[in-house]
Amino acid sequence: MTALDRLARTDLAFLNWRDPAHPDAGGAEAYCWEIARRFASAGAHVTLVSSRYPGSRAREYRDGIRVVRAGGTFGVYGAAAAHLLRNRHAYDAVVDFQNGIPFFSPLFTPRWTADICVIHHVHQHQFDTRFRWPMNTVGRVLEKQVSRRVYRGRPVVVVSPSTREGTRRELGFGNPIHIVPNGRPDPSLTAPAGRRSATPALTVVSRLVPQKRVDLVLRAVPELLRRIPELRVDLCGDGPEGESLRKLAAGLGVGSAVVFHGHVSEERKQELFHRAWLTVVPSVAEGWGLAVIEANAVGTPALAFDVPGLRDAIRPGVNGWLLAPDADLAAGIAEAFDALATPEARDLTAARCRAWAAAFSWDASAERLAQVVLEDLQRIHRHRRSRRCASDLSVVTRFTSPDPDATERAVRSSLRETDAWHRDGDAFRLLLHGCDEVRALNALSRLDVAEAAVANARITLANGHDVLLGAAGSDGGSGPGPSGGRPS
Repeated sequence: MTALDRLARTDLAFLNWRDPAHPDAGGAEAYCWEIARRFASAGAHVTLVSSRYPGSRAREYRDGIRVVRAGGTFGVYGAAAAHLLRNRHAYDAVVDFQNGIPFFSPLFTPRWTADICVIHHVHQHQFDTRFRWPMNTVGRVLEKQVSRRVYRGRPVVVVSPSTREGTRRELGFGNPIHIVPNGRPDPSLTAPAGRRSATPALTVVSRLVPQKRVDLVLRAVPELLRRIPELRVDLCGDGPEGESLRKLAAGLGVGSAVVFHGHVSEERKQELFHRAWLTVVPSVAEGWGLAVIEANAVGTPALAFDVPGLRDAIRPGVNGWLLAPDADLAAGIAEAFDALATPEARDLTAARCRAWAAAFSWDASAERLAQVVLEDLQRIHRHRRSRRCASDLSVVTRFTSPDPDATERAVRSSLRETDAWHRDGDAFRLLLHGCDEVRALNALSRLDVAEAAVANARITLANGHDVLLGAAGSDGGSGPGPSGGRPS
C-alpha cells in the first residue's frame, strides 16, 4: 500500500498564495495543484487556501479539491491564518507553501497537526527586485529569522538540491529537509504536435517579471539575427514587464523575428516547445526550472545560466547547456544552434531530453510528499523513534540476501516512509536518507539482514541525482522503488 493510499480520508490543507487559475500563476502553482489533486484522487479530503483575484469565486470545487479564496497578494496570509483558526481541529496536516514568505501555519494549528513547509527557492537576494526599503528588509527577516524559529524541528520539503543548499546556507535551517522534485507534463500533451521547425527557432516560456530576465533574450536577438537571419523567437507568458519588453523589442528592431503570444494553453505551449530547436531560461535563479522539463518532454533541449535550480534541471551534454553567469547569452545560444545544425544531432538530443524528462512524474512526486506527511503524522501520533534526518547525507546500499523474501518483509516493515528500496531477485538496493555509511550498516543490522550480506554490502554516499530522483530503482537513477512502512 502506498503512502497516498494510507492518507485516504485524512483532512489536509494546502496553503499557496495563488491557485493555478490565477492570472499570474506559474510553476509553483502547478506543483501545488498537481500534487494536491493526486492526494484528492487517493481519497484525502483536500482544501486549497489561496488568494482571490478579479472574477474568481470565493468557493469552488475542482478535481476533487475544495478551493477557498480570500484576500489579495498580501491579504491571503491573514485570510489563511483566520481559516486555520476557525478550523483549528479540522486538519490532520497542513502543507504550507513558502513563496518568499510562508504562511507560518504552526502558529495557528494545534500541536497534533503535522505542518510541512515547502520551499521552491530562497528569495533573500530577490526581495530588492520587487520591494524598496523597508519592505525588502522585512521580507528577508520573515523568510529567514522568523521562519527558522516558527518551523524549528518541522519537516521541510524542497524541490532541488540547490534549494536545499540555499535553505541550509542562506536561511540557516537545521530542519529535516526532503527533496520532492517537480513532475513532467501529462504525456498526452507531449506527443509530437506537427514537425520541428526546419530553421532555427527559439521558444521562451516565462512569467514576465524582473527576476526572469527575459530582456536578456531580446537583447541577444540582434546579434543572433546577424548570424542566423531566419531565426524565429516565440515568447509565451504574461506579467508586469510585458509592455516594457514589447517596447524593448521594437526599439531593438527585432519585432519581425519575435512573437509575443501572451498567456497560452498547455496544448499551445507544448506545440511551440516542439516546434523549437531550443528553449532558454535566463532567470537569475530558480527553485528547479519546470520549463526545462516541459521542453525536454517533447525533445527540446534547454540553455540557461549556471545558477541555483537550473543547474539541477539541466545536465550538460544530456538535455541542454549551462553558461557561466557572466557569459554572453547570444554567443551561447549561437553555439547551441551550431550543435543542433543537423537533423541527426537534433534527433539524438531529442531522445536524450525525453529520457531525462521521463525520470520525473507528478505521481512519483505526490507519493514522495505523501511519505513526508505520513512520516510526520506517525511521529506525532505514535511517538515513534526515528533515525535523525537533519543531516543531508544519504547513502546507497547494495547487497544480496540468502533469504530475499524474509529480507523484503523486514525492509517493508522497518524502513522509514521517506527511504526508498528496490529488489531484483536476491539483490537489494536501498536509498537511506539522513545517515552516513556507519549508520547505514547499523540500519542493516536492525533489519536483521544476514551477517554475510552485511559484510558484503556495498555502501556509497548518494550523489545529487540519486537524491533528486529518489534513485533506488537502478544505478542509473531510473526512479524510486517502493518505500518502507515504519521508522527504523
